[in-house]
Amino acid sequence: MINHDNEYLHYQDDWWIIDYADDDNKEGVPPFAFVYYRGENDAWVGYGGVVVYTRDSKLPPELIPRLKEAAKKVNFDWDKDFKLTDNTCQTITAGEVTLLREKFAGKVALQTEKQLQAQAVKVRGNASNGLKAQVLFVNEELNQAEKAVSNLGKVAADFEKEVTGQR
Repeated sequence: MINHDNEYLHYQDDWWIIDYADDDNKEGVPPFAFVYYRGENDAWVGYGGVVVYTRDSKLPPELIPRLKEAAKKVNFDWDKDFKLTDNTCQTITAGEVTLLREKFAGKVALQTEKQLQAQAVKVRGNASNGLKAQVLFVNEELNQAEKAVSNLGKVAADFEKEVTGQR
């Protein structure tokens, strides 16, 4: 498979099936695919490796001699360059279950504490901002009230002069 012309991500990959066995093959080995890949991107030219696909959770040991030969075709040394992975689901003890639950509960508690702290800071900020807004509002209203009283006093004095004919 060739995957080139990725203008947005700027990468290209080439994948080759070096060896494989179908279901019900003549060799009597479990079905598998030995896939070699090489590629490049903006950060790294020449990355690559091998992936072996099987249906089993563990690599069937009867495939190893054949995989060693396939690895040689792409200049890999099976014994030096490969590491077997174990994809089985491991059984854990009751003690391990308890330990995992305790770790999870601890993480939840820490996360909850951090969330509470963040909310407290937010509430404090909102309260402070609200108080500041009220002070500004009251000060503005007080200034307007003082102006209105002063203005009313002048109007009343002018009215009094007009009424008494002192103008």
